Amino acid sequence: MITITNERLMVQIDPLGAQMHSIKRRGEDTEYLWQGDAQSWSRQAPVLFPFVGRLKDDHYGFEGRDFHQTQHGFARGREFKLVNRAADLAVFELESDEQTRTVYPFEFRLTITYALVEDQLVISYQVANPASEQVLRYALGAHPGFNVPLTAAGQFETATLTADPAKVYPQIPLVGPYSDLGHPKELDARRPIQLNHDLFDHDALVFAPYGADLSLTLTEPESGHGVTVLTSGNPFVGVWSQYPNTGNFLCIEPWWGLADGVDSDGQLTHKPAMNQLAPGGVANYQFSIRPF
Repeated sequence: MITITNERLMVQIDPLGAQMHSIKRRGEDTEYLWQGDAQSWSRQAPVLFPFVGRLKDDHYGFEGRDFHQTQHGFARGREFKLVNRAADLAVFELESDEQTRTVYPFEFRLTITYALVEDQLVISYQVANPASEQVLRYALGAHPGFNVPLTAAGQFETATLTADPAKVYPQIPLVGPYSDLGHPKELDARRPIQLNHDLFDHDALVFAPYGADLSLTLTEPESGHGVTVLTSGNPFVGVWSQYPNTGNFLCIEPWWGLADGVDSDGQLTHKPAMNQLAPGGVANYQFSIRPF
């Protein structure tokens, strides 16, 4: 486990999947990050790459070949290499190899940087295409889960989620695990959203800011503690908690990609919301987490 600290925060990251393991404020015992529970959701903060969400029948086709891939891609189960380390910074890297090419026929390098900047954890992703000819097709996302409640005094049902800007957002509905792009909805975030597990009976609430700045703040009124996830440039932000096997956590997920559409034909070149990177190209993405 890799630990980074500054005067305000202490964060732990597991090289397996390069996923966060703990987020605390210095000198305090409050754990902001969900610690996993086999009865509801066993993960904590997986990195989603090279897919976000589920593929139809866990398969996709590309250039006449069929590939099997489970939900959210393979990066969450791979060991990342620690390539840079300082007291308040850790950089992890995953590169394509023979194993990844059996399920994903592309060359890639994914670099994830965790940096503490005052009271925020800044998470940066860099995707590089080292191939000489082939365009890299990929999706990318974060899936951090936060404890709700954060203290013994709180309850899941009294916590709130507040959007900034506070307005009505486009929403991508899900039918089962698949995106229903043909029937967009509206998500009214002009006032704080009161949490309750039934909000997630149709899976995640998918905000679609389409690149506009969006901050989502989870607040526990009883203690005044909470966490803000600040996004910029994200086309989508998912908000999710397990249902019907409920757990005391809420995930706030910056996404650069979507699950397959309900009418997907399974061909990667037709898959919505995929990113494309030319040979030799590099793309950068970022979001931050501020616990309070």
